[in-house]
Amino acid sequence: MEMDFRILPGDSAYSQVAEHVRLQVALGKLKPDDRLPAIREFARRLRLDPGTVARAYRELEHEGIIATRRGRGSFISADVRRAGFAEQRQKRLGVAVEKSIMEALGMGFTVEDIEAAFTVHLAAWRERREPGGKKRSRRTDRKVIRFRGSHDIAVELLALHLGTLDPAVHVTTDFVGSLAGLVALASGEADITGAHLIDGESGEYNVPFVKKLMPNETVTLINLVQRIQGLMVKSGNPEHIIGVRDLGRKEITFVNRQKGSGTRILLDSQLRKTGIPVAHVKGYGREETTHSAVAAAVARGEADAGLGAQAAASAAGLDFIPLVKERYDLIMLEDRLNSKPYNLVPEVLRSREFHSMLESIPGYDISETGTTVTVRP
Repeated sequence: MEMDFRILPGDSAYSQVAEHVRLQVALGKLKPDDRLPAIREFARRLRLDPGTVARAYRELEHEGIIATRRGRGSFISADVRRAGFAEQRQKRLGVAVEKSIMEALGMGFTVEDIEAAFTVHLAAWRERREPGGKKRSRRTDRKVIRFRGSHDIAVELLALHLGTLDPAVHVTTDFVGSLAGLVALASGEADITGAHLIDGESGEYNVPFVKKLMPNETVTLINLVQRIQGLMVKSGNPEHIIGVRDLGRKEITFVNRQKGSGTRILLDSQLRKTGIPVAHVKGYGREETTHSAVAAAVARGEADAGLGAQAAASAAGLDFIPLVKERYDLIMLEDRLNSKPYNLVPEVLRSREFHSMLESIPGYDISETGTTVTVRP
């Protein structure tokens, strides 16, 4: 049983160790009579004092979750299943969540504000906890919607709302970038994609690329948001970064997005305009697949700056230097849009609740959210 995890700032280390064991039990990953790592071994893995792990084990033993067998070590208690521990733990979580909701409502926030904040901060926490993120599990549900495309926190909110509207709908997300997403849509490997690609000649977003990659298809573009993209820098901006030109400074370390992403294309365009060769940008070769991952890298001190959406910078507690306002569209085949469950997408995008959530997130303009453009052969 894998028991390694990361101790995070905030709660005491011993309480995080205890809560990790509780979670493994609740999820069924630790079962009655499973042996736990020895205190000194576990402390060494986590780089903690053995006394910290011992305190966590004592608390768990007091709760009846683990039992110590003389000369043999600590084991998950045989009484855990009978005690209905998972159900008790779920109730505790429900009380904590409800308390937070009531506090936020008491401060004047709306339900939509709270839901948006939860989704945004959960995405940021996930990247801090698991750098690079993890692919979400695929299900063989009949109502699966396959999303492959550019990352935006609003896509995660959309996926959440679709599941609320119809619990049988499950959205799988694969954040591969704008170009790769369009290619996946054209080849039938995605049901819907998201892109923010600007054509250098016309200044038009996404439509020219759809015409080039899918010349024989009727395709509908639905605006998700217009968003502000810019440089995400450490809180307080200690390096005094004011624009793209500063990325050429030798002491500045950058973190990039992957090739084919709209953000990467935007960066390259900005570098060309300022006359900075990519070879002069320290960290240009380091790639992340989401805005949240870039923000997390900057927040952890692994880079001084990254290019991304203001929403991700805000969630990570970073300062933000705005550069451009761009259009982010959801794109799918018109015939698919008119069938279930895909027809739920425009319904959510035009709903008052979804608009209220987006309005509460910094850097979003929803004046065109839900509007459509159809591209025909």
